[in-house]
Amino acid sequence: MEIILKSERKQLILDRLAEQQFIRLEELIDILSTSESTVRRDLDELEASGKLRRVHGGAEAPTNLQTEESIQVKSVKNVQEKQQLAQAAAALIEDGDVIFIDAGTTTELMIPYLNQANLTVVTNSIHHAVKLVERAIKTIIIGGFVKESTDASVGPQAVEQIQRLNFDKAFLGMNGVDKDYLTTPDVEEATIKRTVLENAKQPFVLVDSSKFGQYSFVKVALVERVSLITQSRDTVLLDSLRKKTRTIEV
Repeated sequence: MEIILKSERKQLILDRLAEQQFIRLEELIDILSTSESTVRRDLDELEASGKLRRVHGGAEAPTNLQTEESIQVKSVKNVQEKQQLAQAAAALIEDGDVIFIDAGTTTELMIPYLNQANLTVVTNSIHHAVKLVERAIKTIIIGGFVKESTDASVGPQAVEQIQRLNFDKAFLGMNGVDKDYLTTPDVEEATIKRTVLENAKQPFVLVDSSKFGQYSFVKVALVERVSLITQSRDTVLLDSLRKKTRTIEV
């Protein structure tokens, strides 16, 4: 078996990240033909030098405050964890509820679990709307300018429509959650999320472990404004958040 030098392994990791922005630990072990412990050490060293960011299950390219990953990239990250968060979120919904489901790969995974009677779902995601209609769920889609990277309707028309509606519950994704704030990279998406929060009796934010302790460009709201659904094992941050808001730990 050919032995790959450390410098070559690191370059292969960076080359792959340049192509797809996220790579799984198992994929790296296979590509590099080496042990898990060796790959983890390489990732730790690359993270220390600022060339990548370690996340649950692998690594991703470093991002700035305004970076927004595409649906294609997000859809392969932390899938099992997101599935569990989505199932827990769907279990909170009751018969007859009117709910808002935000655009996003975690909230999308709620759709197969929506079995409540007389349910109405409002969404700003074209992608979600198609799946909801396929399941014969009463669906209202918010119109506006559609962001290519996230398939989310945004802009003043979308905000105006949401302002006219009230929701029993709202389920939102977020790019970052720290001890104080919910954040996202995009100003227009932040406005949509903020407007939904203002019109929901019970707002929930689904947060996978890669978003915990992170922050993005735009502050959406204080953490105490929502209930958090998470699987994070960051005990220090969780302890801080429990003092401020309801946390549903899956």
